[in-house]
Amino acid sequence: MLKAGDWVLVDNGSERIIGFIRDFSRLRNEVYIIQVSTYFKKRITSIKPVLGVFESRRVMPIGLTLAKEDWDSMIDLAILTDDEKWFRQLSKRMTSDP
Repeated sequence: MLKAGDWVLVDNGSERIIGFIRDFSRLRNEVYIIQVSTYFKKRITSIKPVLGVFESRRVMPIGLTLAKEDWDSMIDLAILTDDEKWFRQLSKRMTSDP
């Protein structure tokens, strides 16, 4: 089961989007993802982090384990964007992730 903070790959036609889950919309079966890079023709390109909304069926887990520095960076981003809900989710997840 996917959770906030999980790294995912999104099938977006011929392009793949790499990012992490920010939140879910259970009523609309959508996933809110902070997009950080794209994968197209075997090439990964970094992009300015931006929020995207995708159907949950198009989202696949990458299965990466995050280092403490990664959690710290996402928490910093949540603070910079004044996203208290995401901050709390990340803080809780960081302390419970193996």
